[in-house]
Formats: sequence, C-alpha cells, structure tokens
Amino acid sequence: MPDRTIPPKFKAIETIDFPSPERHILSNGMPLYLLNMGSQPIIELELIFKSGSCYERHPGAAYFTAAMLLEGTVTKSTQDIAHIIDYYGATIGTRVQKDFCTISLSTLAKHLSPVLDLLVEILLTASFPEKSLRLLKNVKAQAIQMADKKNNQVAYKRFCTALFTAAHPYGRHLTVQDVAGIQRADLHHHYEQVLFAHGSAFVSGWVTPAALQRIKQSLEQLTPTKDLQVGLMPCSNPTEKVDLVDGQHLQSAIVIGKKLLVKKEPDFLPMVVVNTLLGGYFGSRLMRNIREDKGYTYGIHSSMVALLQAGYLAITTEVAQEVTQATIQEIYKEIEILQHEQIPEEALQNVKNYLLGHFLTTINDPFAIMQKFQAAYLHGLDQSYYATFFHQVRHITPLEIRNLAQKYLSLDTFTEVVVR
Repeated sequence: MPDRTIPPKFKAIETIDFPSPERHILSNGMPLYLLNMGSQPIIELELIFKSGSCYERHPGAAYFTAAMLLEGTVTKSTQDIAHIIDYYGATIGTRVQKDFCTISLSTLAKHLSPVLDLLVEILLTASFPEKSLRLLKNVKAQAIQMADKKNNQVAYKRFCTALFTAAHPYGRHLTVQDVAGIQRADLHHHYEQVLFAHGSAFVSGWVTPAALQRIKQSLEQLTPTKDLQVGLMPCSNPTEKVDLVDGQHLQSAIVIGKKLLVKKEPDFLPMVVVNTLLGGYFGSRLMRNIREDKGYTYGIHSSMVALLQAGYLAITTEVAQEVTQATIQEIYKEIEILQHEQIPEEALQNVKNYLLGHFLTTINDPFAIMQKFQAAYLHGLDQSYYATFFHQVRHITPLEIRNLAQKYLSLDTFTEVVVR
C-alpha cells in the first residue's frame, strides 16, 4: 500500500508541445483547420465568422439572427430541426460575442452526413418565423430584466460603458428597448450582409479522409461575405468613479479596472503573470488579503479580457456595504505593493507552476487543443504564441513584475464602479 502521508514527487514542466491543425483552403476561399486525433468516434465542427455584435446595424441583430437559425428553414419547422438533432444524438448551437459569431456542430462520426446536411440547410435557408421571433424576444427581454436586478451584472455593464463609451460596440449593451425594436427585416439584413463575413472552419476529433471530404463539400456551398469594418474606439477616455445606489441590495458590487493590451502586444503575456499574481487564481494576493485575512468577500477575481480592438483588466467582487470603501482601499494597496516591492522568488514560482500546470489541463483532448488554437488564430497569431507563453512564464523575474506593474497599473488610470 502506498504511504498517503508522503506526497508525490514534484516534477517541473520542461516544455509544452501539442499538435498543430492542418490547413486546407475550400473552393469558396474559406480556410479549414483540421485536427485529426482522439480515440472516440466524435467529430466537432465550428464555423467562426467575424460578425459579432460589433458589426450589427440594429442592436440585437447579431444575437437574434444566430439564435433564430434553429427556429426553422424553408422546408423544416423548429420542431423538425429539434427532432433530427435529438434522433442522431447531436448538438448544433450558436454563440455571439462582441467580435465573433460561432456556429458549432458535434456528432458521432457515423451520423456526420445527415447532421451536416441539416446544418447546411439551416445556414442556407433560414426562414426566421415571426412567431418564434416574438417568443425569443420575450425570453430575452425577461433575461435582461432579471440581469438588471443583479448589482454585479449592472456594475460590469456600467464599467464597460465607462471604459469605451456607450457609443462604441464594446461599451454598448442590449436593452429591453433594443429587443422590442428588433424586426425580421433586421435579421434578414444581418443574415444576408453580415453573418458569413470572414469565416473559418475548425474540425477536430476522429476525422477520416472520407469525413473530411464530406465536410469540405458541404461547407463549399456557403458564400462568405466580404470583411466588415467597425469604427475605431476613442483613443482615450477620462477615468471615472461611478457610485450607483438603489437601496435594494445588502451587498456592493465592485468593478475596478482599465484599458490594457491586445494579444498581439509584446507585454500581453508578461502581464498575464502579473494579473494572475494580483487576482487571477485562488492563491492570489487579492484573495489572501480580502478573503482570507479580512473576510470581506467569498471571492475576488482579476481578469484580462482581450478583444480584437482593445483589451482591459477588470477586478470584480461583492462585499457587504459597510466594508465597501475598505475593500477598495485594500485593492489599491495590493496594486501599490506590486509597484514598489519585488515579489519573493518562492511566491513567483508558485504562480508559474499554477499557470503552466493549469495550461496543461486545457490541452488534454483534441477539442480543447482546437480551442487553444482558435484563441490565438482569431487574434492573428499562430501556435508559436503558446511557446512564447511558456518561455515568458518560466523566465519572468521579480524585477520585471515590478516594472510591468509600474508601467501599466498606475492608480490614476483605473476606472471604478460600485453598485449598491
């Protein structure tokens, strides 16, 4: 019997290496990336288009167009589509973000042909039935109303608006009034002019040559539209301190952050280490101070968000109203410590071990590996991005951490939002 009192030996991660997808170009010009690996007969296909909410003409058009794709085609009702998907044990879904729209399919390899036929029909002949649109609008309006009663969500929305202004797509959020104003004509315009812009296909799993050929033939029926442009955001906005009080909550939601970096910038990866140390994992400085030492919150988190045109850092938490100002002071205190003191080598090594170990857990199957590839590719990077990540995490020094905090985390550049 093994002695459970003796922990396993620690082994440093020496390298990070995982397969790169093969690149194919379809006859319609769309690139297709293939990762043929895995032991289970499952195929996942993702179509990602540069047609997120940044590119919509009417607020909500991107969301509703994607959501309505499964509500009917020229020859099939939403019930017919759901029955076919359930019969084959497949999934077809859509997701709309600020920059991208993703349409995904997952199926057993033996059922690829009928499920693929359904997907192509959905993409080519969506009908956007009026009755389904009314129902979906009601559901979305109720979801927005519920979200607007949660102070953490209100705070995050207000934070993004403060960073980018309400006029910019990154600072704009869907409202009940936007939902009420959406019409079928808005969906048809987005579907015909925007949805299929700058598309790429990503195929992973157990993909035989015959399956790949079948996928290619199906996707070549699509007609990608030209690349769309979105107006550049303002170069600089004054920092804001926003305090919203509605008297209906026992807790305060706090969001503190600032514009930061996009993935292509050379300091992005080193700042990932700084962010992780500050508030990016359970052993972070903010967690130890504000949760463990002070007991002000159950959790506090710092994250770096990388969009195509901009990036930002956001520190989020919820605390009792009576400790709101004390919490804010402690957040700024931890940032100042990063700027003025060098982190001990042991503490930095813990962060490095966490980052590299966590990364390995995110590349343990072909679908997860493809997700990592997409995260680089969609920002104009290739898989060498992760080799750079490994090298920079392993070799960053306490002095570099301090210098980065001084360069990017000046306290007078932070926007602060409190909702209570």
